[in-house]
Amino acid sequence: MAGTQTQREKLRQQRKQASSKKTITVVAVISVVALVIFLLVMLPKWTLDKDQLYLQEGFSVGDPNAPVKVEEFSDFRCSHCQNFALNYEKDFIKKYVETGQVYFTFNNYAFLADDSRDAAEATYCAAEQNAFWQYKNLLFTYSTYTGAFAQSNLLDYAKQLDLDTDKFSACLQSDQNLAKLDEIMSYANSLGINSTPQFSVNGTIVYMNTLDETVDKALSR
Repeated sequence: MAGTQTQREKLRQQRKQASSKKTITVVAVISVVALVIFLLVMLPKWTLDKDQLYLQEGFSVGDPNAPVKVEEFSDFRCSHCQNFALNYEKDFIKKYVETGQVYFTFNNYAFLADDSRDAAEATYCAAEQNAFWQYKNLLFTYSTYTGAFAQSNLLDYAKQLDLDTDKFSACLQSDQNLAKLDEIMSYANSLGINSTPQFSVNGTIVYMNTLDETVDKALSR
């Protein structure tokens, strides 16, 4: 009789252990699924550039509640704009945007050539797939090459970023964003913008060489 009870106890223990393992497995699976869902929702909103991770929303980056708002007005045919984008922007973002001090917005002030308008239009199609900042940097990287902003090359840059090229091409062919370029031109002109790159720091218009000091002054107020 005692032996039978001992055997039953062992069986109960085994069942409890098996049940416990199942519970742990279910919890682990649920946790993994929740993490995957979180990443699928959040990753399109974040840009990872080597050692940088910062919030990206369309043509703006950083905390919308940051005390200083900086707007850049840029043309893809402008060599100084290329210099800022490829050699200076990363440090500016690290210094001011990632620290929550600046909310930074890029504006297409496409006035130098027809193909710079073509490039600017393409950025809206990239932005639809949460890839504006990556696409912008590719445009500046290749901007000195002949035919850099030909339709075939604009599509090729989208391929390099693994974008949905059918969606991108349809967006580009539709010309649906041309009106936005005109709106930005009018907005920029109302601020007194007349060249590129120029920057609005809480409404004060400056050039690249005084950008940091103007931001520092705005932050000290």
